[in-house]
Amino acid sequence: MKKCPAAIAALVVCHATLHANLAAAEPSADELAERRTELEAKLRGQGFTVVVEPPFVVIGDESPATVKHHATGILRWSIHLLEAEYFKARPNKLIEIWLFRNEKTYKKGAKKFFGDDPDTPYGYYSSEHDAMVMNIGPGAGTLVHEVVHPYVEANFPAAPAWFNEGLASLYERPSEKKGHIVGLPNWRLPNLKRQIGDKTLPELTRMLGTSRDEFYNAAFDAYAYARYLMLYLQEQGKLTEFYQKFSTDKADPTGRAALEAVLGEKLETFEPKWRKWAAELKGDNR
Repeated sequence: MKKCPAAIAALVVCHATLHANLAAAEPSADELAERRTELEAKLRGQGFTVVVEPPFVVIGDESPATVKHHATGILRWSIHLLEAEYFKARPNKLIEIWLFRNEKTYKKGAKKFFGDDPDTPYGYYSSEHDAMVMNIGPGAGTLVHEVVHPYVEANFPAAPAWFNEGLASLYERPSEKKGHIVGLPNWRLPNLKRQIGDKTLPELTRMLGTSRDEFYNAAFDAYAYARYLMLYLQEQGKLTEFYQKFSTDKADPTGRAALEAVLGEKLETFEPKWRKWAAELKGDNR
């Protein structure tokens, strides 16, 4: 039988496109409902409430009304604004959000359900377990921080740790301005000012070039450094543009080219201005 190369090629392309679309699909309503049912059965009698808030399933050990309030309030709000500002795709896997009422139940739950011993009292995102696990007691800022991570994972998988944590940390103290999500100065600012003042904060190029391990094990406050770079870009109205340029340029693994493009100057002339701005920045440090 004679083969038709064009038809075969079209079929291959169609199959590949269908496979890619299926692989990238967010969890369906049925999948979310099924997971809720499974979790309710697993956790029955243990004081948990399970709520679906697409694209996530939320589990909390506070009162049912409080858990639902977190899901339909701050979580829904942050999803809506983050998607509008940055992210075209939702996480392509089903992710659970575990909200524990205080540090004690958070650490106990992390160990019991995931075998984890958290090194932070606030919370973390585990790609391995497809779960966000957090202490909601200090406030909802940790929730918004952790929500950013699976969205970055889905939309910008090559993002370096400094950007992933910088953007997430920006929204530890979230607010809204003219329909856009914004971050406000927070508790990380005093340490940043201290390191700028005593000249222990390294050059910006070093922070941008950190590997994952180098970022998380940095001798300087890498989280604060990255967060307040993001805050500066936000205040200049350049953060969304920076994300768009950086996330689409595979030839710019550190973000330096995108940063210089949106700033309109080289880092060598920008960095002294940024340090002066950060040192003079006012905040109530919440």
